[in-house]
Amino acid sequence: MIIIAKILLLSLVALVFGLVIARYRERKIGAIAFLLWLTLWIGAAFVIAFPDSTLVAARLLGIGRGVDLVLYISVILILYLMFRFYVRLEQMDRDITKIVRAVALREAGLGDSKGKLESPPRSIDPKA
Repeated sequence: MIIIAKILLLSLVALVFGLVIARYRERKIGAIAFLLWLTLWIGAAFVIAFPDSTLVAARLLGIGRGVDLVLYISVILILYLMFRFYVRLEQMDRDITKIVRAVALREAGLGDSKGKLESPPRSIDPKA
């Protein structure tokens, strides 16, 4: 049963590994991201093929079981990626706000081509 699980898991890792390579060739990810993901999936394949290696690494770090070490690393990696996504989403939100503001000002005739005000807006005088 363990051999079947290893074969299935290693097949999934090989599939994702292939997807990472394809995305790199399509220029959808950069060289640094490619190397990071490549390292991650090679590490996953190594842990699947040699599960006792996690026990050795865990003992060196003072952790009782290898699976605990893998779990800790996974949680830290997921939290880091969530933080990166959050920062990127906030930046995109700010960028969209700037673009929408510039387009609105340009359409209202109050801004130049870069969205900056040419002159202060005229106040509406109800008596006029």
